[in-house]
Amino acid sequence: MSVIKDFLQSLTGQFIIGGSTVAGISLFASRLNNPLLAGIIASVPIGMPSTVFVKNKEVQSYTWNLLVMTSVLFLATGANYYLANHTSFDKYQAAGTSFGIWAALGAIYYFVAKLL
Repeated sequence: MSVIKDFLQSLTGQFIIGGSTVAGISLFASRLNNPLLAGIIASVPIGMPSTVFVKNKEVQSYTWNLLVMTSVLFLATGANYYLANHTSFDKYQAAGTSFGIWAALGAIYYFVAKLL
């Protein structure tokens, strides 16, 4: 394996990739007042590049579960948009409720998938 692949496979490399994504969202949304770029960065499909961290024999299962949970994320993000813009919820309530929807649906999926 090359030095770059070794670094990307390390916990430090993975942490830097994830941390850079979160920091980029904050930078564009809060400091540069560019919510368009912040939204684009926030939608970076971090699960797809993470496929390289999954063992070959687990890729099929991982990518299926990623697809299902991305659909759940889509629903929760839609709820967040609606709650933040079309109800009396403030941004904290909208985000918290939407995260709760994501977590609840994710937990339901986990337990149902374990039964199958």
